[in-house]
Amino acid sequence: SYNKSILNKPDLKIFEYQTKIDQKNKWNREYKHNIINDNFTAIFKAIKNKYDLIVLPETAFPLVLNKNELIDKKLLELSYDISIVTGSLYQKDGLYYNSTYFYENGQRQVAHKVVLVPFGEAVPLPQKVRDLINDLFYNGAKDYETAKEPTSFTIKGIKFRNAICYEITTDEIYRNLDTPYVIATSNNAWFTPSIQPNLQKLLMQYYQNKYKLDYINVTNH
Repeated sequence: SYNKSILNKPDLKIFEYQTKIDQKNKWNREYKHNIINDNFTAIFKAIKNKYDLIVLPETAFPLVLNKNELIDKKLLELSYDISIVTGSLYQKDGLYYNSTYFYENGQRQVAHKVVLVPFGEAVPLPQKVRDLINDLFYNGAKDYETAKEPTSFTIKGIKFRNAICYEITTDEIYRNLDTPYVIATSNNAWFTPSIQPNLQKLLMQYYQNKYKLDYINVTNH
């Protein structure tokens, strides 16, 4: 795997919550309740063990978090006891984003994905062709929307660049880099079984050396 020894670790006790949820179950309503409960069980465990921060994977909460008042409110409450970074979807004005939510001291920040997966989250073709492909192959689903610029979160006074899955392995997410620390969250279950997880690690090693980075890497695989 990538070399973690380039930099000193940030002075935080971090709980990296790695999950193993089959992709066919991740968005299945029958499994949603258990997935949500497991997430909260991990957060409570991290609080009990006096962690400063817990990081959950990309789309750890398989729902539109900013539209789920009950879960959002609970995460805000728990953020007085521990800082929380988790993946979920975000919806505004009928547009959907693959996003990272950061909760700390009763406050919430949201960072949207900057670089989408070609033909997975977006069709990189002209509008008419894109709409045709979405109609033919994706039941009319729309592409996700993107942020214009990468986002960094300041967690307990330490700045972390946010990177979600595919964009971890692109130069674009490291544009205007203001910290050597990166929170990299993924849902690699999309690509199981394949060499994708190993390829991602190799590319992370490349970018780590190129930009002198240190990753907090949390994945559903």
